[in-house]
Amino acid sequence: MGLKHKVVLVIIVILLTAFCAAAPAMAQEGARVGVFADLEIPLNVRVEVPVEVRDVSELYAVDLTIRFDPDILQVEDADPNQAGVQPGLATFLDAGMTLFNEVDNETGTVRFVMSQINPSEGKSGSGNLLVLYFVGKQAGTSPVTVEKVEASNRLGEAIPVSGADAEIVVREDAPEMV
Repeated sequence: MGLKHKVVLVIIVILLTAFCAAAPAMAQEGARVGVFADLEIPLNVRVEVPVEVRDVSELYAVDLTIRFDPDILQVEDADPNQAGVQPGLATFLDAGMTLFNEVDNETGTVRFVMSQINPSEGKSGSGNLLVLYFVGKQAGTSPVTVEKVEASNRLGEAIPVSGADAEIVVREDAPEMV
């Protein structure tokens, strides 16, 4: 084999190695859950903030914890007929068995654990899982961070998923959102 052929072979091996090393990273992107846009809100005004899922395949159950700064923000109750403070359920998943749907405004924690039930099928695509009704308590910036997210399909198999974080800036002179 001549030098020219050896060089071509080495280049092919390098390119294949680079492609194979990049493939798992591309495949691991998976679904994302969280708040996808930074916001600016005025003081003492209720603002709907969707918690979305994007690019998911066959979602059947989700376990989610979101954190926010309780000195800057609070979440208003979506269901005054139930004790405690709850986020609003959105329409991406069918109503099913909700194990946790609560907000702790003292610690700045939203906890949501839910599974669809038979005969529902797994959902694919993108949509809203929850709606948080934030009110700015004082001027400042609060991260809205997905601390934990786990997802599974109808068979209970894990779905690769990661969190999407945002910031909410509360300003006295911020324009009201329409």
